[in-house]
This record gives sequence, structure tokens and C-alpha cells, in this order.
Amino acid sequence: MRVAVVGQGYVGVTGAVSLARQGHQVCGVEQDADRLRPLALGRAPVEEPGLQQELALAVETGRLRFTESLVCTHARQPFDVVVIAVGTPPQEDGSADLSQVRTVLSEVATLVPAPYVVLKSTVPPGTSEMLLAEHPTMRPRYAYNPEFLNQGSALDDWAAPSRIVAGVCSEPVIGMLRELYGLVACPWVVTTPTSAEMAKYVSNTFLAVKISFSNEVARLCTTPEVNIDDVLCAAGADPRIGSAFLQPGLGFGDSCLPKDTAALQRWAAARDITTPVLDAVIAVNRAQPRRVLEALREELGDGLAQAEVAVLGARYEPWSDDMRAAPSLSVIPELVTETAAVRVWEPAMDSGRLEQLFPGVRACPDMRSALRGARAVVVLTEWPQIIEADWAGLATELAAPAVIVDGKNCLQPGQMAGLPVTYRSTGNRVPARISDSSTSTAPTP
Repeated sequence: MRVAVVGQGYVGVTGAVSLARQGHQVCGVEQDADRLRPLALGRAPVEEPGLQQELALAVETGRLRFTESLVCTHARQPFDVVVIAVGTPPQEDGSADLSQVRTVLSEVATLVPAPYVVLKSTVPPGTSEMLLAEHPTMRPRYAYNPEFLNQGSALDDWAAPSRIVAGVCSEPVIGMLRELYGLVACPWVVTTPTSAEMAKYVSNTFLAVKISFSNEVARLCTTPEVNIDDVLCAAGADPRIGSAFLQPGLGFGDSCLPKDTAALQRWAAARDITTPVLDAVIAVNRAQPRRVLEALREELGDGLAQAEVAVLGARYEPWSDDMRAAPSLSVIPELVTETAAVRVWEPAMDSGRLEQLFPGVRACPDMRSALRGARAVVVLTEWPQIIEADWAGLATELAAPAVIVDGKNCLQPGQMAGLPVTYRSTGNRVPARISDSSTSTAPTP
């Protein structure tokens, strides 16, 4: 099939590369010249494992090319399908901005012959019906087909998704989608566009619920007798619950969960629907980054103002360069305000950009220089270099008595045992000693 993918952000470029890998002839449409130029040369605009290699291969073999004009390209050689993957960023009130979706649909409505239309952008429930009321001739060829990609495994998630949700108004569109996805094997949920829109929001919101619930549980697991890792491991082993996203820390970030929970909250409020669970999820998440400062105040007291602080990592996660809603954006400025000096080590960001993004910090080229003389260490990203570091050696660089606040619960408490530091995680993770008296003495049958 000849496929146009409009919008070459995270979802769009992943989709364009994946469709080309499946054998379609794909044209990525991008109006941002700064993004379009490197794409045309086979350079990925976002970080994602395997994406750069697959993009370069698709461009080299001619299965994927890029353009700034959907209309002109369609006029020369019509597309069978137009996939829309433009952004729907949050507005000031939390609702989704649909202006880019509307603009693209208006362009698609002018195309002759008319292609099928697949909207993948995350939109509030009812959006498709509203758009189809504006473009009624598009209804027989329209599908709302949300994406469920995870940052760090997006290409694999496209090739082997957990499910494909197809919101359609007519039967022929299902056949088109099956041809579009080709050999992808997974469960299909065929439903209405509005149900598909709601399914996308519900999926992301439930993941956010698990994260905020984990952080709430961590607040209950602070005494030596209760180990947060053991508690959540036991709960997550239940297949009705599952271990994915059942992880305490700094809360949820990235480009989806904060935006989608806020948009669903706004959508419900506009219809006078109360959402106490969703409201609590968002409230817990907003408060979670403040736990870093609370831990430092508890450990350092009045000495916090004179303390030098080392921050390890500024990204939300190592495998994505998406900084939207990253906890560092709120944590680091507070540290700059409340401490004597803040040094930041972030291996995936150059010093100039780091210091521009966080005024008042000093960027460091390595962990050791960031830690030297620090009274406090704050871990904000689970970089392998941090997890695998020789902490016995690094601890000698710190000013005693020092505290380590593990914002991602990525270090092992055993690494800290015996070191001249106080280790603070989200919830107690120090293993409790099991006394001999608790061991069963029942006779063996």
C-alpha cells in the first residue's frame, strides 16, 4: 500500500519506519523544516532503541521518504491511506488542543481520489464524531486506531502489539486496517471510534493509577518491618494485578500519562462527571517530586541551605529524550533555591543545554566530579552507570555525613550497606532480619 504518515514526532516516525519495514511504500509528512531536513537524510529526530538503524535502512532502500506537502505529493501519486499522528498537546486548562488534527483533516478532505484515513493521535472521546460531522464524506473511509507504544520498546510494540483497537464506522475499513498491519498477530478489538478513543484514555489512566497507587503504598511501608519491594512483588505476582508499572518513585512523567490523565479529568468535568479516583491519582503524582526535598530536609535539617547537592540524571528515563513532565523540571529548580550549590551529571545531554535548561546548576562530565564534596545525592534517572557504579569508591568523594535520595528506587540497599551514607528510597527497601524464632519447626511428614 502507499501510505502517508502525517506528523513525524515520536509516534509518527515510529509508525512510518514500522510500516516501511512491513513492506509498504511510506511517505512521512512533516512541515517543521528543522525536523524534516535530518529525516530526509535518514536521521531520527527522537531517541528510541533501534529506530536510527531502521530509519536509515528504510530511506536507503527507498521504502521511506519524507516531504512537507501531503497535497502536492498525493496529486503526483495518490496515497491509499493517510495516517494522522500529529500532536494534541494540553492547553492551559488541561484539555487537548485539536488544532493540528483539524488542519490535517481539512487537507485530507481535499484529496482526490479520497484515501482511507487512520487517526492515531490521542483525542478525547467524541472527537471523531465531531470531526466526521464536519467532514461527512470521510465516514466510510475513517478509522480511529490509537497507538499503545512504550518508550524504549516502540518498534517491538508495533511489530508485536498487545492488541489492535479499531474504531470504525463501516466494515470495509477493517479490511484496510488488516492489510495495513499485514502479518502482525494479536487480538483485535473492533468497536466504534468513540469507544476506541475512550479505550486509549482508560489504558493510559489505569497505568497512571498503578504508579500513583504504588507511591501511596510506599508511604505505608516506611518502618523496618515492612519492605516496599517485597510488598509490591507479592502483589504484582497476582495475574489479576500484574507487576508492570507497579513501581514507586518520582511519579509518572513522559509525554502521555500526565497529558492524558489531565485531559480525561477535564473531559469529565465538562460533563459534570465526578472522578474521585482520577483526581487522587493526579494529586498524588503532583506531590511525589516534593518527597525529594522532604527527605533532604528530614536528613539535613538546617544544614540543607549550606549543602552541596549532586543530581544524577535529569531525564525521566534513560532510553527516551522526551523531557516533557520529567520530575527533574520541578525538583532541580527547588534544589537550586534551597541549597548552596547543585551539580548535575546527565550523560545524554551536553553541558550547555543542561545549564540552559536548569539555570544555576553546574554540569559535570562524570559522576565522580558531581559527587565530590556533596552532602546529598539525588538520583533522578536509572542510568546503568549509576546502578552498576562502585559506590564504595564513590562514597569517599562525599562530604560526611551524606545522604542519598534514590528517586527511582533503582539502587540496591545492599550496595549502600556499610557505607558512610544514609540511604533514602521511596518506601523502606532495607531488608528486615528474619529471626530464628519465626522459622517453622513443624515435623517433616
